[in-house]
Amino acid sequence: MKAAICDNDTAFIGKLKTCIGDYFARSDLAGEFALFSSPVKLLEADLSAVDVVFLDVDMPEMDGIEAAGHLRRKYPDVLLVFVTDYIEYAPAGYRVDAFRYLLKSRISQELDSILDEIVDKLYIDRSTIQVKSQGDDILLPLKNIVYIEGTGRRMVLVHLAGGGAPLECSGKLSELECRLKDRGFLRLQRSFLANIRHIRKISSYTAYLDNGTELRVTDKNYDQLRSSFLSWKGSRL
Repeated sequence: MKAAICDNDTAFIGKLKTCIGDYFARSDLAGEFALFSSPVKLLEADLSAVDVVFLDVDMPEMDGIEAAGHLRRKYPDVLLVFVTDYIEYAPAGYRVDAFRYLLKSRISQELDSILDEIVDKLYIDRSTIQVKSQGDDILLPLKNIVYIEGTGRRMVLVHLAGGGAPLECSGKLSELECRLKDRGFLRLQRSFLANIRHIRKISSYTAYLDNGTELRVTDKNYDQLRSSFLSWKGSRL
């Protein structure tokens, strides 16, 4: 699990990280953390590979509700857990689809059950696809796939959120298109299958992805592809 913590109280960040790390150890889970003492720095970071954000509500630069609104628009699938001293903030969380609230005064009583629910959400209900890479079968969460590139051979390159070298996988792009066409992926052109979750916009026959990549969109199906993207985007607002 990849977790981000944002709180202007650095001592509390350390406490929460330790408590979550202890849970990971007891549950035999691997965990990675990204720590932020400023919501501005949080919003400047690339969080495309982050599963859950623990976000303080009451911060001086920008309150957590406002920061969460920016996060929800950019990362519609990320889980948001508001961390606060005041349960009165809870109604505002409905606007940004907050997953849970964690009272700072009740971490020892509430954190484990919240993390249990997060694990269930991420690892039981998570949508995945099985691919073969270097002879091994691998389960990839669909949300982590930015786009898939055909190579002209029986091999595709899977570009993942967070950067790094693409994953070489056996198979043809047309085969993956059949498996993913009803699961939020668009065949932009002959060589590229893109995850609609990672497309920022489609204009001028180009798809602009959230990792900075720009992919050419086929002239033939441009209007249909753009319409599909706009319909999906509208359903998330």
